[in-house]
Amino acid sequence: MRLILVHGYLANTAVLWPLARRLQRLGRQTTFFSYTSTRGSLDDHARGLARLLEDGAGPTAVLAHSLGGLVVHRALALQPEVDLTHRIFVATPHRGCRLARRSRKSPFARLMSEAVRMASVGVPVPPWPAHTGVVVGSRDRTVTPAEGDLPDADDRLVLPFAHNELMLRPNLAHATHRFLAHGTFDAPLALDLGDDTFR
Repeated sequence: MRLILVHGYLANTAVLWPLARRLQRLGRQTTFFSYTSTRGSLDDHARGLARLLEDGAGPTAVLAHSLGGLVVHRALALQPEVDLTHRIFVATPHRGCRLARRSRKSPFARLMSEAVRMASVGVPVPPWPAHTGVVVGSRDRTVTPAEGDLPDADDRLVLPFAHNELMLRPNLAHATHRFLAHGTFDAPLALDLGDDTFR
């Protein structure tokens, strides 16, 4: 199974490299989806991800951070036939976030991309027969744990980190590996991998 990693707002694939390296050490095949979060519409980005999802590479999982999760929702609405087995959303404002709504009232709101404006209100979440996990940060002031939750998620994990810090900590790689293997964040690792695995 391949795992597509999707970054969030004001980021690029470089922020995903530490997570990808840790997952690869666990035997996970990772690939990146990159988009220009400061320009274009959510549908523009979603069409690009939908093309990647439909490329016939077999069973696929996706892990998306923040705005990237909204891109995933839109991509799945555009491409409902993909073989997606797992979705992991990390601090995604599924139904909007207060910080983005406040930003829309600032003098700089006109500089925000349409995709970012969508983060203030969220997007429809398509039902999907995939295992769905939600990871939120207890110290996240950008997307609060409540804003990052999904009522129909199969499992939830709260980590003691801030918004971007979630993507950089080894805990996320551990939890992702467990979720992909067992459908839960709390399942034990099959092997004693030791601390050096995640350095």
